[in-house]
Amino acid sequence: MKIIKTYYPRVKIIEVFMVLVYCVVVAFGTVLLWVKGDLSIERWRTFMLIGLIYIAFCILLSFCIRTQRIELTEKGMQHKLFGLNRRVVSFSSVKRVTFGKVNGSIVIAIEKHYDKKLTYVPYLPFEEDWDEISSYIKQKNSEAIIAI
Repeated sequence: MKIIKTYYPRVKIIEVFMVLVYCVVVAFGTVLLWVKGDLSIERWRTFMLIGLIYIAFCILLSFCIRTQRIELTEKGMQHKLFGLNRRVVSFSSVKRVTFGKVNGSIVIAIEKHYDKKLTYVPYLPFEEDWDEISSYIKQKNSEAIIAI
């Protein structure tokens, strides 16, 4: 199937936020150790090694977010994660496209004609691309209701 356009996530702000959180934790933890009178090179080194768990988790999370993409094809839309299809929606089956929420995060909810179960596609980190994606859906399926 021919891919018309591919959208990649914008993760720079997410990664900057992760770095800022790490800096705040390091500063707060160092000050806390100093106030308690327990700040030594050995303790601080241990504290920083424990911080590597946070760094490893952030790197994994960043990798997961970076591998996402939304591909528009001639027949439908594909949300891919790690190069595998996570969600596939045919343009002809789209009834309504609206905002939704899953676990407190804003998502795009796609209702299909044949199935009352909604398909959720991430809004973030593709927020700047959804106007173009929704207009493409409307172009391919004029009966689709776009409410975003």
